[in-house]
Amino acid sequence: MDSGLELFSSHGYAHTSISAVLRHAGLKDRYFAESFASLDDLMAALIRDIYEEQITRCAEVISTGEPLRDRARNMIDVVVGLPMEDPRKGRVKLAESLGAGPLTAHERRLGMRRMSGLVESLLRERVDDPRIDTATMSVALVGAISEMLLSWFNGVLHVSRTELVDQGLLLFEALTEHVSAASTSASFRLRHGS
Repeated sequence: MDSGLELFSSHGYAHTSISAVLRHAGLKDRYFAESFASLDDLMAALIRDIYEEQITRCAEVISTGEPLRDRARNMIDVVVGLPMEDPRKGRVKLAESLGAGPLTAHERRLGMRRMSGLVESLLRERVDDPRIDTATMSVALVGAISEMLLSWFNGVLHVSRTELVDQGLLLFEALTEHVSAASTSASFRLRHGS
């Protein structure tokens, strides 16, 4: 796993072979087959671990008694912080996993779905408008922040970690505040017969 993380992040998934992983790890061929069916299987295991770490940390920060805005900000900071704390994990999660096979794609979908579930738990605290499907909106928020992070990681966006977190939080707040304002307006119209 460590050798896969190192090689996928430094050479890229497309330029890494099973034999290269074995050489880097100092192991014989049979050891790979005992644990993984393919290079895609190894990448899938890495992605599963990376998401598990991220989701565990996100769940911890949103389970505190802090205000909703602070918990949302802390969750976004965890997501943004991972590639900065370990750029190897960032490269594998954000870039190299995209070129792997179906096992990795499956793990990425599961990870994104679990992240969306955490975001949805936050949205449900504020959103009570029946027109808003919180599951759909949580997928949209996770996707948008992931794309922002990928653009930052690839050098397209030249902002600091704090600025990136601020922008992600603005997206979250734009949705929750819009919905709250729309609900208040609709409630006012119902009460006043307009």
